[in-house]
Amino acid sequence: MNYRFTYQQDTTRLELPVENKSGIPEAGQLNIERNAPLPLEPTPERKAETKKADTLKPQPKANGPTTAQQRYIWWQQENKLVVGDSRYIDPRTEIQLVSPSNNDNVGLQLPAHQLNQNNYDWLTFLLLVALAVFASVRTTWNKYMLHLFQSVVNNATSIRLFQEKNTSDLQGAFQLDIVFYLVFSVFTFQLLNFFQVDLPFKNGRLFLFSIGLIVAYFLIKKLIYRFFGFLIEKAGETKEYLFNMNNFTRVAGIVLFPVVTVIAFYPFSNIKVPVFSGIFLVGTIYFLLITRGFTILLNKQFSIFYLFLYFCTLEFLPLVLLYKILVV
Repeated sequence: MNYRFTYQQDTTRLELPVENKSGIPEAGQLNIERNAPLPLEPTPERKAETKKADTLKPQPKANGPTTAQQRYIWWQQENKLVVGDSRYIDPRTEIQLVSPSNNDNVGLQLPAHQLNQNNYDWLTFLLLVALAVFASVRTTWNKYMLHLFQSVVNNATSIRLFQEKNTSDLQGAFQLDIVFYLVFSVFTFQLLNFFQVDLPFKNGRLFLFSIGLIVAYFLIKKLIYRFFGFLIEKAGETKEYLFNMNNFTRVAGIVLFPVVTVIAFYPFSNIKVPVFSGIFLVGTIYFLLITRGFTILLNKQFSIFYLFLYFCTLEFLPLVLLYKILVV
């Protein structure tokens, strides 16, 4: 088989002849025919699209606040820092300065802030006396004190104490009565000072007025109770109620003792928290006493109408009269 090789610019083309042509060499001979290179068309140049750069126009600068506007802004900011109604802090007038002539041999002097609180030495003595009496009862009649607190919340314990009437506990009960009259009188004295009741008595005389008021109130109240009990033929029920009243007052004296002590030695000028805590304790004990009275008289088949009239006349009316006399 004869082949014909043609070279044109590094390209080899092989033709398979169908028939023998003239001028084709015999087998075994290589005929290479180099033709002239074909001219290549020039590559068209790419025209780069040139766009005109957008010319950036200089933006006008924002004008800042003027001097007057800045002063107004500063003034508005300073108005937020006012103290009370003033833009300036008021000086403290209670600081006393020591003159240099008298401070030669004294040393360092610090400003002193005086505590606006009255100090009563006699009040401290009364609280120590009440504490001593309470400690004596706590040591000697510990079991009686336990039953006393149980009788406040348990009616059965109160009935058992009323029926037993143990004479050995009478001395402890009498000492707790002393604690109650001392502590409750001090608490009344503190309430009169706290609410600034306008009375012609001050300090020690005001305390004597308070203790006289408390003793007279409870003494007259018990006498009226006994008279009404005798009048309506309910002396036994009245005695039982008065027995419970004494138990509740003794517990009130013990519970009020720490409150009165805190009020007397409170380190801050505002004593609202201990004062209202004491009022809440007294109100709670008084509510329990009224509830116990209703329970006793209802169990004795006492008329509800007379019961209501009984308590309104002997419990609520005296308190309203005292409020009107002392406050209004």
